[in-house]
Amino acid sequence: MTPAPDPQTDGLLLDRFRSGEAAALDELVERYQGPLLRFAGGLLRSPDRAEDVVQETFLRLIRHSSGIGSNGAVGPWMYRVCRNLAYDTMKTDTREMARREHAAQPAPAPGPEAAVEMDETRRLVARELEALPEKEREAVRLKVQEGLTYRQISDVTGWKVGTVGWL
Repeated sequence: MTPAPDPQTDGLLLDRFRSGEAAALDELVERYQGPLLRFAGGLLRSPDRAEDVVQETFLRLIRHSSGIGSNGAVGPWMYRVCRNLAYDTMKTDTREMARREHAAQPAPAPGPEAAVEMDETRRLVARELEALPEKEREAVRLKVQEGLTYRQISDVTGWKVGTVGWL
């Protein structure tokens, strides 16, 4: 059975952990893991996400134990960290869902005039590209069509970076 959190012994456990006693951290995990999982699970409605949040809460306890007072503030500190992480997770999830919904929406089809104009622009660009000397054409294609940086184009072609920029 998991011992009930006790502010006084929590402070002592924290002091022992700061002194290098790993078993003290194990006791804090045993005391708070279940309650924090229930708390985070209630907020996030996802056991997997709740586990991630609680795990990060304990990692932060390890990293920031020196900033937590030994006056029994361990429990409230962990709940506050867990709550903040859960809310951050919810915000991230909401943004991700919105991004996916936006990305899933097909772009509106161009009207007939826009389609004709885009087609004409493509032909003009292709004609001008073919009129360039071979080296310049290769540099432009690698930059514009493939999205390579000057350094990457230099690596591909063996030309100096300055030459790539000039081309």
